[in-house]
Amino acid sequence: MRIRVVTTEYPPFFGGVGTWAGAVAGALVGAGHEVDVFARFGEPAADMSFHRLRGPSWNRWGHLWAAAALRPRLGRDDVVLCSTWPLALALPDDRPVLVGWHGSDLTRPALVPGRDRVAARAKNLPVSRFLGGLLGAPHTVLPFPIEPMAPALRGDTILSVSRLIEPKGVDRVLRLGARLGRPVVVVGEGPERVKLEALAARLGVRARFLGATRDIPWDGTWALALLSRPYADGSGAEGLGLVLLEAAARGIPTIGSAVGGIPEAASVVLRDLDNDDVPALPPAEDVQGWLDRHHGVRRCVETLEAAMAGR
Repeated sequence: MRIRVVTTEYPPFFGGVGTWAGAVAGALVGAGHEVDVFARFGEPAADMSFHRLRGPSWNRWGHLWAAAALRPRLGRDDVVLCSTWPLALALPDDRPVLVGWHGSDLTRPALVPGRDRVAARAKNLPVSRFLGGLLGAPHTVLPFPIEPMAPALRGDTILSVSRLIEPKGVDRVLRLGARLGRPVVVVGEGPERVKLEALAARLGVRARFLGATRDIPWDGTWALALLSRPYADGSGAEGLGLVLLEAAARGIPTIGSAVGGIPEAASVVLRDLDNDDVPALPPAEDVQGWLDRHHGVRRCVETLEAAMAGR
């Protein structure tokens, strides 16, 4: 089956949607499907065709540039999988489409009209039960296609991997590190970096800021922490946090805040970040066993194939 994966981001681009699109496309290729990728950012993989999406004013008109690239190449029986809902606007309303839902694409105000219309006609594939509950339309939660791998070497560091923006709660990770007396490694880049570096110095936390690197130092990690918060207006809750699953694949336990879909993936959830004791973290085999029961390539591909069969 030929599947057209349409996405804003694709590996090696650093970010959740890019990670999701690359993993899902790779899983489909591994299952014997023919995959063509249409992406705004990223690089082609050796085992699939790659088409660059280009155009100005992307947030407002991106679906038109996607349509211009996609429609001339689209066969009648091709399946279209869009990583985010605005890209589905590239297709006629009577064209079946699968749509992934990740977080801010659903929990933040829409920049262009049509979100409810897309949700009503698409095969909706949110990454968490939390997001599925917000859709108001039929959906199936899509397992992430990641498998347990060689466990990382445990150490004493708290690891944070995210964009350095206020809702990601990296300041909370630094405060947790100070409270527990543990060093913190921060992977990611963003406008909050200078402020976060100053906070680390003020708290006396041994913190290393590595920038937006794909060479994440998993070895030496005690736990990965994702302590996101919504925006001030209450919108923008974390949809799931794929980095929690990437850590679990390596046997690294995770600490999360009680926000959005994070409790569905974190090993430990802290509701009072300033006062809650951190309980004993599960061993690597328990963390990987949980991942194996809930995610994985087989579960992801079977869910996608069922959605495609019912299109």
